[in-house]
Amino acid sequence: MDPATDSILIFDSFVFDPARGVVRVDGVELDLRPKSFAVLACLVGNAGRLVSKQDLHAAVWGNVAVSDDSLVQCIRELRLKLRDGEHRIIKTVSRRGYRLDAEPVLPSHDHEPSNVPRPASTSRSLAARPAALPRWWLAGGLSVIAFATLATAPLIADGMRHPLAELVNWLAPGDHGIVPDQDVERIASLAVEKQLPLPAFRIRAPADDVPDNVRRFLGVWASDEGWINSHRQFMMIVTSVDREGVATGYLVNGPAMPHSRTPGPGFSGGFTGQVSDGILRYDGNAGVHSASITGDGRIEFKLVFREGGTGVVFLEPLWTLARPGRVAHNQT
Repeated sequence: MDPATDSILIFDSFVFDPARGVVRVDGVELDLRPKSFAVLACLVGNAGRLVSKQDLHAAVWGNVAVSDDSLVQCIRELRLKLRDGEHRIIKTVSRRGYRLDAEPVLPSHDHEPSNVPRPASTSRSLAARPAALPRWWLAGGLSVIAFATLATAPLIADGMRHPLAELVNWLAPGDHGIVPDQDVERIASLAVEKQLPLPAFRIRAPADDVPDNVRRFLGVWASDEGWINSHRQFMMIVTSVDREGVATGYLVNGPAMPHSRTPGPGFSGGFTGQVSDGILRYDGNAGVHSASITGDGRIEFKLVFREGGTGVVFLEPLWTLARPGRVAHNQT
């Protein structure tokens, strides 16, 4: 095995990579604070065994005196990011400590998830390599080509499907959960039009006990005019919500515009946030994201940058439980 990957461990559906200081799921790196990552590293290193609060404090904070609340906050963040609302992965042992209820394994040729890159085989022909890649890799690569092509491609007549949207939709997994196929096609077409790198997504039906002020965020939301002042296009896809207010999904940005704060091509990434008092909040690398639903059924999305300043964008519901089949104003 490549020495660079010897320390990579797999637990549940997650890939723990201490050398790079990241945890991945479905190829997406989870955004964890350093202390939370250190707590997880200690639990992974002692998987299946109880780790006392004292040992966790010593391993993560050393001789620095901190309250028990610091550890509790780290555990809460880990459960949020690992989508462990039912405490299936991280178990609490009352008054004693915590236990990672999973058995990490080293990645190998026979046991390795698709989000851990494998070395290319020199004996495999170039023609055979694309067939071995996950379909979402192919979709992502071809989407980039598609968006570049669109910059010079003529407009397609109203009512016709864009062939590149058809290609991306075919490559993406066919199961989009509770979103009907015709709505998925409209969302894919609009994403191509706005040069948004649409990720493969699946929206799960919420449980009956999920509060209405939480479930109303579930769905696909996209900007009409883009971020205020920059006009960079943006999309939010909320794929699941639970009774505790945990919401997961994807944030998708189009390519930078002349006044965009962050340069570069379009990109997307997974998020796990919390709905509280009618506001979905997510603490990401760039800053604090918040989404609130306005009186007219749109979302006002704000990003408070860590270095100062606030970005605002309004999102239209493309598909939600409350308004299934709805599309943005400019997509008729």
